[in-house]
Amino acid sequence: MSYIKSMEKALNYIENNLQEDMDLSVIAKEAGYSLYHFHRIFKGVIGDSLKDYVRKRRFTEAAKELVYTDKSILDIGIKYGYESREAFTRAFEKVYGRAPSEVKRDKLLYFIREPINLEYMLFRLKLNKEGLKPSYLKLPERNVVGKKWRVKADGSNLQDIPLLWQRWHGDKEKEKIIGRKNNDEGMGICIFSQGESFDYMIGHEVNTIENIPEDMVVYRLEPSLYAVFKVIGPITESVQKTWGYIYSVWLNEEGYNHKNTDDIEYYYYDNGQLVADLYVPIGPMSELSAELCLSNE
Repeated sequence: MSYIKSMEKALNYIENNLQEDMDLSVIAKEAGYSLYHFHRIFKGVIGDSLKDYVRKRRFTEAAKELVYTDKSILDIGIKYGYESREAFTRAFEKVYGRAPSEVKRDKLLYFIREPINLEYMLFRLKLNKEGLKPSYLKLPERNVVGKKWRVKADGSNLQDIPLLWQRWHGDKEKEKIIGRKNNDEGMGICIFSQGESFDYMIGHEVNTIENIPEDMVVYRLEPSLYAVFKVIGPITESVQKTWGYIYSVWLNEEGYNHKNTDDIEYYYYDNGQLVADLYVPIGPMSELSAELCLSNE
């Protein structure tokens, strides 16, 4: 199944089930991906997480019914999965910015999220593609020491992971790690998963795995060929957008397959500016790409 057909199938599934209690993993399965991978693709193409997109689509349609029909607020809330007027009102106002009663009374209709025109979204992503040319690097097995957390692959990870980094720096966790290979280069590792959640690890590559802090773990990274993307700018937003581009455009257009191992983020300062290098495990590769890889070894 082609990439575009997969996205279209998922978007059609969402439209056909807006009034149902949708399981995000079922949507991903409908597209032919694990939730872990599909969320990255979806966020890159659409701009919203899968969960936020579904929520915005529901409340856009609910707002239309508030304005264009005589249905009660309670009936509309029940239609879209809420058991009481109060629960619907709280959820609607949080996303829409106005209470359902105000929308109904004053005809305050605006479209938070209309159904996506996929071709337009892909075109917009392609316009942002200049400058996102990776280098290629083959790395051996290595060990990382740090902390792991379980996060959900439903979009909440986009808020949770930056908070984990804040905690890591605030608690000066790196100072506990003995034998850091690169003292000023922190690592974030998205540990590959086929499930609805995955482990995210923050740590440092080490020369030795002796004297591991009691509250930390050792994680082994397997040998791999990587495409490496350099990210500079407002780092949280830039990293998230670049991962979205990698999964939604680059992997598909360049003909590489994700190796189904761990994605890695290296964070460091260059002339006082925070930089992130994103390592994407890839294979197989063309002969030309092989030459590029060998030239970087």
